[in-house]
Amino acid sequence: MARPRRSRSLGHRADQAGLLVAGANVPLTFQRTLMPRATIDQAVVTGFSIAANHALVSLVQDSLQAVAHVAIGRERRETDDEAAWSRATLVADVAAIGAGVAIQRLFSQRHRERLTRSTARTGGFWLAVTGTAATVIGGLQELAARTPERRRRLPAVIPVTSLFAAGGELMRRRRERLDADLPPSDATVKPGEALGIGIAMSLAFSGISFGERALADAVARAAARVLPVDDEILRPVGHAVALTAIGASTRALIDRTFHRIESKEESVESAFDIPPPNPLVSGSFDSKVGFDTLSRQGRRFVWTVTPAARINELLDERGATPPIRAYVGLESAATEEARVALVLDELDRTQAFERQWILIDSPTGTGYVNYAAINALEVLTRGNCASIAMQYAARPSVLSLDRVEAGRKQARLLLDAIHQRLQPFPPERRPKLVLFGESLGAWSSQDAFVDRGTAGLVETGVDRSIWIGTPHFSKWKEQVLYDDRPDVDPALVGVFSSIDEWHAVDPAARDQIRYVMITHHNDGVALFGPELFVQAPEWLCAPDERPPTVPRAMRWVPTTTFFQVLVDMKNSANVVPGQFAASGHDYRADLLPFFLAALGIDASDEQLGRIARWLEQEELQRTTWIKEHGATGKSLATAIVEEAMDQLRGEGVDANSQLVQLIATAAERQLAAGGGASIPGDSDP
Repeated sequence: MARPRRSRSLGHRADQAGLLVAGANVPLTFQRTLMPRATIDQAVVTGFSIAANHALVSLVQDSLQAVAHVAIGRERRETDDEAAWSRATLVADVAAIGAGVAIQRLFSQRHRERLTRSTARTGGFWLAVTGTAATVIGGLQELAARTPERRRRLPAVIPVTSLFAAGGELMRRRRERLDADLPPSDATVKPGEALGIGIAMSLAFSGISFGERALADAVARAAARVLPVDDEILRPVGHAVALTAIGASTRALIDRTFHRIESKEESVESAFDIPPPNPLVSGSFDSKVGFDTLSRQGRRFVWTVTPAARINELLDERGATPPIRAYVGLESAATEEARVALVLDELDRTQAFERQWILIDSPTGTGYVNYAAINALEVLTRGNCASIAMQYAARPSVLSLDRVEAGRKQARLLLDAIHQRLQPFPPERRPKLVLFGESLGAWSSQDAFVDRGTAGLVETGVDRSIWIGTPHFSKWKEQVLYDDRPDVDPALVGVFSSIDEWHAVDPAARDQIRYVMITHHNDGVALFGPELFVQAPEWLCAPDERPPTVPRAMRWVPTTTFFQVLVDMKNSANVVPGQFAASGHDYRADLLPFFLAALGIDASDEQLGRIARWLEQEELQRTTWIKEHGATGKSLATAIVEEAMDQLRGEGVDANSQLVQLIATAAERQLAAGGGASIPGDSDP
């Protein structure tokens, strides 16, 4: 008699157990978390959770069934005694429940425990959950069926899953009462639509899973023809081969996608398509850094420097100095060392070392520099500053995790080089060095000091630092905040969620703080990490001990919480141009007060009010400009030509003839295409 296929083994018990756990968990996927979710976000969370829970439970149950298959003895395996196999599997499932509970108790959670401990505990969780689900399904099968054929026909999972899901929904709604005092959620989820899309997504994932399983089965059967081993035992080898093949294909697709994204980020956009004439910025006609090498974000950065006249207007003062902005892109030089050399050339050319403040900004993945931060610094310092940024990646931050090492190395090289340049300066003439980083930039600039603690910052001459939205992955942050190290002075570091927390610190202690991290309690970027898959985060502590922006009803469950906070991370970065907020991963409203407080710069409340309003207006105006001038014929160059022609007409000059002459001369000289600029009807000379 032929051996039953794995997909049909024991009436699809493994698949049914997986569906039971996945379905029972669906209500929990709708729980309120750090940020509001739209319908499609909810569908992603639900779909991924269903697929992951089904896959994990099916895998564990398959393994338990394989163990039982071996345990029943060769004689029964050869006669395909499925009833004996079913009973042996039930025994294995019950044993798994006991073992899973024991493992969870043995490896109970500890403060700042090692990941290996939490992984073992979560493994026990999946063992117990799988054993429970499979025992329920298998028990019903045994009670309702006396033959393998009837066992296969019974869809025991349907009524059981419905019962468990209903109970889970009641529990979720009861827990929601804990958050009755929170503001209403902005979530616009349509539960039915989200569930439908989520199930469709999980089916698509299951299709991929079934394809992987079919390939694994084929590999196992082929290996069994060569090796004296049952194909049920060789199936894990088949999975390894199948997953390797899928991984290689996925990597090739990712590489192609990354290349397209990087090409777009490096391309010149119409809204900023000509070099700025300001000699105090990189990419200008006086600069050694080519404007076309700055990247999209770099070109925006150098064009939007704050004019001295605007600084005087905002502060209602006189005497502001034009600020300096230096930027070097990935395309500006081939190596980190060469790019650092270009930065130093720019600082020498613009006499940046004569300024009172020098700020080194470690940009985000695309090379983006926070405009609100730099503009705030330029206004508060009356323009007496130089801002520096070096690009180390050309993809959004979430896709640039592999570039953090390059960013860290580059930051270290730049900081050391500037420190060397500042060494000969007497203290009274030495510029104050400020380190700023946002998100991935905060991570890369902090990790330039890994294993050096706060002493590394002091030794490098960093007077102040402000980091916003530091990702969970920062190793330096973990060392400084949690490790007992001789190179760390805790008094120098402060972590705050708001400026109110800063002001709540004792003034004597506050005066010692030099390195500030601003991290919102509901910032998914700061809280998300792969550990969520196997470890309950400490910020999900007892409900009455949580920060006010972390829902008290939120609970941790493997896989589900991982996907929820992953979506929270995306939604944390949702911002409205011109409307500054201090929530999630939006730190724009925090920057002005923290720059004022942490750097010790004076400004009146009236001045701060004008600056705050201007920062929002400036961002909205810049965003609108980029949106409206991104097409051919709407470019910055076109706008400048039109402005020049209007000015000539106002002076009584024939602007058309002047423009024709200029275009014809330039076209002939640059392109040998003067004919394209000629006007029909003109006679040849």
